[in-house]
Amino acid sequence: MAKGKTIYVCDKCGYESPKWFGKCPVCGEWNTAKEFQMKDVSLSSKSIRADSAGMFQAHPRFFDIKSAIELTNEKRIKTNIPALDQLLNGGFVHGQVLLLGGEPGVGKSTLALQICNSISSVNDEKHVYYISGEESVSQIGNRAKRLNIKNNNILITSETQIEDVLNNIDVDKTKLIIVDSIQTLSSADIDSPVGGVVQIKAVVEKVRIFSKKNGIPAILIAHVTKEGLIAGPKLVEHVVDTVVYFEGERTTDYRILRVQKNRYGPSGEIAVFQMTQEGLSSLSEDKLLTYSDTAGNVFTGVFEGSRPLNVQIQALVSRVKMASGRRISHGVDVRKVIIISAVLAKHLNLPLDFHDIYLNVSGGLNITDPGCELAIAGAILSSFLDSYIGNTFMVGEIGLDGSVRAAVNVTKRIDNAKNLRLDKIIIPENVKYTPKDSKMEVISIRNIKELFKVIAKSE
Repeated sequence: MAKGKTIYVCDKCGYESPKWFGKCPVCGEWNTAKEFQMKDVSLSSKSIRADSAGMFQAHPRFFDIKSAIELTNEKRIKTNIPALDQLLNGGFVHGQVLLLGGEPGVGKSTLALQICNSISSVNDEKHVYYISGEESVSQIGNRAKRLNIKNNNILITSETQIEDVLNNIDVDKTKLIIVDSIQTLSSADIDSPVGGVVQIKAVVEKVRIFSKKNGIPAILIAHVTKEGLIAGPKLVEHVVDTVVYFEGERTTDYRILRVQKNRYGPSGEIAVFQMTQEGLSSLSEDKLLTYSDTAGNVFTGVFEGSRPLNVQIQALVSRVKMASGRRISHGVDVRKVIIISAVLAKHLNLPLDFHDIYLNVSGGLNITDPGCELAIAGAILSSFLDSYIGNTFMVGEIGLDGSVRAAVNVTKRIDNAKNLRLDKIIIPENVKYTPKDSKMEVISIRNIKELFKVIAKSE
C-alpha cells in the first residue's frame, strides 16, 4: 500500500511546500507551516475531479472562436431580484461560480435563501440545492418560516462531505447550487482538519469542476476575517468567476453588495439592501441621502463599477487646543482627507492645522473615486466657515496646486442626480453642462480660491 504524501501549507496564504519552512516565502509570515498528510486515493475515487474535467479523455475537445462566441449568447438565469440581476449584469451565467463573503451575521444565509426562493419560483420543475454545513435542516426551516418561504423546489441538506453531496444531485433538474459555507465542508480525498486551507481549496475545486461540466451556477458562501478578507485561502478568489462582498454595519439595517471581481460583467458594481423582519429588500441608493439644513453637507456622484452613484459627504471642523488637529474619516481614505486639508490650508491660508476634521460618507459606503475630492473640500470649507450652502452637488478633482480638474464622466454623474432636490451644481470650468431645468444654478470654478468665494457668499 502506497504511503500518503506529506505537504506543508501556510495557514495564512495557502502556500504549499513538500518541505517544512520557518518563514513563508509568499506572505513573509513566520511559523505558519502546517503539516498535512495527503491520502493515496485510487483513480475511481477521483471521479468528480478527474473524469469531470475530461482528464482521461483520449481526445481533448477544442473549440474555434466562432463556436466560443456562440456559447456566450446563452440566456442568463435571472434571480428575479432586480437589484441583484443588475449587479450580475443580467443574472447568472450557466456554470458560473460565485463567492459570497461577509462578516458573520451580516445576512449571507438570508440572502442565499431568498435567492433560492426567487430563482425557483418559475414553474419549470427544476430544483435549487441548498447545502448547509453550519445549520441543521430545522434551523433552515425556521429561517424559511420567518421569511415566509414555502417552496418545494428548494432541496436542503446538512451533509458535510462534498463527494456525497455532488453525487446525489440530479444535474438534469438543477437550477442552482448553494454551499453555506465552504469552511464547513470537507473532501474525502484530503486528510486534514475541516476549514483548513487544503480542505477549502479541495472543496471549491470540486464544486467548480462540477458546476462547469454541468452548466449549473453555484454560490459559495465564506466568512471574512477581522481584516475584511475572506477567511481561509485568499487564493480561492482567483479560482471562482465572481467575488461579491456583503458589507454592513451592525448598528444599521442597511446592507451593501459589492462586486470585487466578475468575469461575466463589470466589477465594482454595488446594490443596496435593507434588512427587515421579512428579509432583505432592495433599496435605491438615494435612500442613503438626507437633506440637511446645516453646514458641512455636500452631494456628489462617484463611479462604482460602470454606473454613477449619488453619495453625501459630511464634514465637521472644530477648533482644538492641541498643537495639531486630528483627521478622522469614515468611508474615504484618511490620507485623501489629509492631502485635501493641506491644500486648503496652504492655498487659502486657513488655520486648519489647529482644527480637527471629521469626515463621513452617508450610508456606510466606502468610496475611492477621485471625482469626490471637490465635494470633500466643499464640505470642509462649509463646516469651517459655518456656511450653509443648500443642497449643492459638486464633482471634480483637486490638484496639489489648488486647481480644480474635471473628473471622468462628469455629465453622467450630474444626470444621475437629476432626481435630487438640488439648489446648485459646482463643476470644473472646463466642463460644459447645460441643465434642463432653467432654475438650476451651475457654477464653474478653476481653483479652490473660487470655491472659497462661492461658499463664503452663502453665509
